[in-house]
Amino acid sequence: MSLPILQPLVGGETFTCDETTDVPGVDGAPVARVGASPTLLLQLALRRLRGAAVPPEVFSRAGTLFAGADLAGESADEYRRRVVAATGLPYRFVTDGLHSVRDGLARLEESTARQLPAPTAGVRWVPRGRTLGIVTPSNHVDPHLTWARALSLGYGVIVRPGTRDPFTPFRLAAALLAAGLPPHCLTVLPGDHHLGERLLAESDLGIVYGGPAAVSRWADHPRVLTRGPGRSAALLDRPLSPDVVEALVRSVAADAGVRCTNTSVIRTSGDPAEVADVLATRLDGLPTLPAAHHDAMLPTVSAEQAAQLRRTVAGLEEAGFRRHSADDGPVPLPDGSYAARPVVLSTDDPRHPSIGTELPFPFVVVTPWSAADDLESFGRTLALSVFSDDPALPLAALAEPQIRRVVVGGTTPWTSGPELPHDGSLTGFLLEPKALLSDKEPTR
Repeated sequence: MSLPILQPLVGGETFTCDETTDVPGVDGAPVARVGASPTLLLQLALRRLRGAAVPPEVFSRAGTLFAGADLAGESADEYRRRVVAATGLPYRFVTDGLHSVRDGLARLEESTARQLPAPTAGVRWVPRGRTLGIVTPSNHVDPHLTWARALSLGYGVIVRPGTRDPFTPFRLAAALLAAGLPPHCLTVLPGDHHLGERLLAESDLGIVYGGPAAVSRWADHPRVLTRGPGRSAALLDRPLSPDVVEALVRSVAADAGVRCTNTSVIRTSGDPAEVADVLATRLDGLPTLPAAHHDAMLPTVSAEQAAQLRRTVAGLEEAGFRRHSADDGPVPLPDGSYAARPVVLSTDDPRHPSIGTELPFPFVVVTPWSAADDLESFGRTLALSVFSDDPALPLAALAEPQIRRVVVGGTTPWTSGPELPHDGSLTGFLLEPKALLSDKEPTR
């Protein structure tokens, strides 16, 4: 059977590239072939690109199509299976992502309005630029709502898909165009790291998802928004009751542990080894299944990735961390892929330099904390889950500049809503306030 080929899409027109690369599956077999966009095609796309005012119903229609329709000759189920095969994300979580993006597209206008200040006479919120370049991730479907929001605000958008999941941006683009998005608003350009760098440098605004290297490369660029490792954490300052254990397990392992908001560090006023033992016992009970199985809860990875992850865990143990899990990383499956089994580590050194390591599966390090410690020790933290009877701790955490979100009482760290910022306000990055003064419009 021939592999499907995804070629660059520029303003509704497909361009055929002679150079292609295979997208490998986690079992080692190729899943698709993708055209490698040359730099000249990026220049053409930037010249053709322009935003437009798009009615909200276009995005609502697109969400319905994205979640369930046949698009570009592919059913929603074929799309799910292709994403599962390429990324190792369990089938159920790809399905959840389809529904989440569908619902988010239907609420774009509402969520944008709720993220802005109350309307003020004489003030208009307008785009900070005309074009947005975005380098998208491959770990989950949800982040693709980011560039759909930019389209809804009048931007022309160029998407460079993630190398493991080019399928989601192409499917979402097909849904948007079928729903009535003007073709000149959107381009999808698969390509290498160099193309992504050029895209971010030459667009008016940019957004990049990636690891520490990508984040550090663009972190201080005023017109590029970075979305990198979350280093989400939990502060445990109360006994390990059953409800607390369940909340911690969920925060570590939900969505296969691949979200930036999954907890990867727990600082506790109790015994770190005791907490780690309890968590490891619960997480060791998760089933070992291929990602395509409807009951799968863990991600799968390739043989090469599995070897690298095991080496990483072994290095952490050599550095002084104690392993509490039954497994030291991924284990083989009959289909040739590897299930990334949970790993729970502990250390008695709250300042160990390897605290903050993140791995793309349920992985957590438990370390000491005391009331005498300041919250600055958490460092850059996307989401902090606070389990404490001290009512002052959540407010103190919220005041810590490096902690971006605080959740209390078992609330999941990825809890979302139209008005809730993720890592700051995306709308605040894309828009800016300008004054419009007129003798026909009262000011104050």
